[in-house]
This record gives sequence, C-alpha cells and structure tokens, in this order.
Amino acid sequence: MSTESSISDNNAQSDSLFQWQRISRFTPTVWTILFGTLVARTSYFMAWPFLIVLLYQDYQASAVMVGGMLAASAVVGSIAGLYSGYLSDKFGRKWVILFGCLVAAGSYSGIGHATSLWQFFVLIMLCGLMRPMIEAPGKAVISDNLADVKDRELAHNIRYFLLNLGGAIGPLIGMLLALDHPQVLFMATGVTYLLFGLLYWNCFRIYPEQRSVQQQQVTNFRQTVKTVMKDKVFVKLIFANILMMFVYGQYESSIPQVIVRSGIEDAEIFVSALIMVNTCTIILFQFPLLRLLQHVPLYTRTRIGMSFMACAQVGFFMVPIDWPIGWLLACFLLSLGEVIAFPTLNVQIDQLAPDHLRGSYFGAAAFYSLGFALAPFIGGLVIQMASASHLFMLCLATCLVMIALYAIAEKENQKNTK
Repeated sequence: MSTESSISDNNAQSDSLFQWQRISRFTPTVWTILFGTLVARTSYFMAWPFLIVLLYQDYQASAVMVGGMLAASAVVGSIAGLYSGYLSDKFGRKWVILFGCLVAAGSYSGIGHATSLWQFFVLIMLCGLMRPMIEAPGKAVISDNLADVKDRELAHNIRYFLLNLGGAIGPLIGMLLALDHPQVLFMATGVTYLLFGLLYWNCFRIYPEQRSVQQQQVTNFRQTVKTVMKDKVFVKLIFANILMMFVYGQYESSIPQVIVRSGIEDAEIFVSALIMVNTCTIILFQFPLLRLLQHVPLYTRTRIGMSFMACAQVGFFMVPIDWPIGWLLACFLLSLGEVIAFPTLNVQIDQLAPDHLRGSYFGAAAFYSLGFALAPFIGGLVIQMASASHLFMLCLATCLVMIALYAIAEKENQKNTK
C-alpha cells in the first residue's frame, strides 16, 4: 500500500508544472520570446492608454469616432491573424515576426508624428495588423521549441503573466515620463519594437529555425483554412472565446460608462479602483490558482473560470451603484475567472494543432478579439436603449452559452482521442 502511494506521489510530482527542470529546458529562443513579450507589452501600455486622451483633447475626436477606430483595428487584427499564422507555417516564423516588428515600429512612431485624424485612422489600422503577426508566430515558436506538453503549458502561462505584468507597469511608466506629451511615448514604443525586432533577428541568426518535413506539408492558404475550419472542437472553442471576450470587454468599456453616468461622486477614482483590483488579482493569483488547478482537466478548468465570470455578472446586476465594495468584489470574481480561463486557450490550441499548422491555429485564435471589438458597441447600445441591468443579464446568459459550448467541445475532443 505504501509502495503504491509513493509511486502515485512520484507520478504527481513528475506531472507538476512547477519544477525547475521545466524552466531549465526553455531554449534561448523561448526566453527571447518571453523577454520580448514583456518589453513590447510594457511599451505598448506605456503609450496606448493615452491615445484616447490625445485624440479627444488635441483633435476633438468624438467618442463614436474613437470607438470606431479601435473596433476597426481589432477587426483588422482578427482577419489578418489566420493569414499571418499561415505565412509563418509556410515560410517560417522568423520573417513574419520581423516584418510585424517593422510594421509596429512604423505605426507607433507614425502616431507620434500624426497631425490629422485620417492619419491616426490608418496608423491605428496598421497597429491592429501587426499584433497577430508578432503574437501568433511567437506562441507557435514556444510550442516548436519545447517537446514536453507540460513545459509548453508552463511557458504559455508565463507568457500570459508577462503580458499582464507589462499591462500593469506600462501605464505607470507612461504617467511618470510624459503624461502631457503622449506623442513622445508613441515614438518610444516604435523604437522599442524596432529593438525587439533586432533582438529576434539576432536570436534566429544564432539559433536558426529547423524546417521539418511536416512544415513542408503546408499547401495553399485556402486548403489551410479548410483544414482549420474542419476542426469542430477548435471552432467551438473560438466561438466560445469570442463570447468570453465580449463579456470581459464590458469591464473595460461599459462598466466605466455605467459608473460615470450614475452621477456618483469620485467616479474616476471608482473606475481606477476597479482597474487596480483586476490588475492585482491577475498578478497575485495566476500562479497560486494554476498550482491549485494544475491537475484539473483544461476544459473543466476553463468552465470554472467562466463560472466565476457568470457570478460576477450576478454581482454587477444586484449590487447598488453607491456600494463600491460590492462592485469591487464583483470585479474580483470577474478577474479570478479571467486568470483561470484566459491562459488555458493557448494551451488548448497547442494541444489541438497539428505540428505543421501551429501558426495557423494560433493565428485563427485572433478571431476571439471580435468579441472585444463588439463589446463597447453592443454594451453601449443596450445601456442606452434599455439599462445596465439588461446588459448584465445578457452577459450572464452569454456566460451560460459559452460554458455549454466548452462542455460540448470537451465531449467531442474525448471522442476524437479515443
């Protein structure tokens, strides 16, 4: 009995994500991706939050115009994601990432020099274009360079953590450097992406990509799209995550509107407190929760996260607007759901994607940003035509639909693997 117990303990330890051996197996290329992710995302959040301020104060852009620009940028990124992922499968990750860095450097530097709204519109579109060109191949590079499934899962979780860490410290650096001159921040972001590209180029020069026989199986774009779309499990996951991003997007767009429109005193401080709760929850709880749930199946783990997001909608619906603590608690539940559910998508794609189509699968996952693009438009429409309560009930119903989609996808995946 004790022997069996010791064997099971040893198996549990070998399956654990939290082992130094896993970190030691990260290749220099993986570390380059992770370090570049932190630097690039920090510089992005150093400048991007001030874009609305710049357009509103200096160019008198309306809220509809600004929202339309940002939504269109997200749509461009969604559409470009699959093609950029395909290109990385067909011709290698290196050139797609490097070209994306050049587009990013030109776009952000251009925003710093722009003098009219049409120029901002074009450059913001280019910002949407460059994001999947860097992120989708970057995720695929992580999977390409790590043979062990658990190593890849840990690496993708570390990448997600670094994204959020950059999102937390970027705005603080931006406020310290140039709150009154956001153009300088955009030029600095452009330079950062240029350095980012040089870092990648040097890494790929020292550690060249290995073209495999499987990569040579990639044919044309149309055939690749057909192959990806035939994966019913993957398609259901993408649709569920579009819905999840729609629900989460209300936190950044509609909930601040609800608070500001309520006429409550110190609304700006209230909104800032919600953002702080979200940021701190992600940074402090991601790895403890990952450790707690590491042996829980990915689909079940995601549904747990979605359930927290559903509970948050109930909280937003029931809590009076003049009780900030209640809103902060609901935001905490939403953030717990995010930190459990969001990182699992990349891990699931990694496990679903054939080796020679990893870039295409990660690129197609960019479609989930459509939910984020639709969130401010639909949320604002519901608030204006009905009420905030109706919006939160809609989001609760959406949460139930995406939980059901994940349950169906899990059954189909189990059938396929038998």
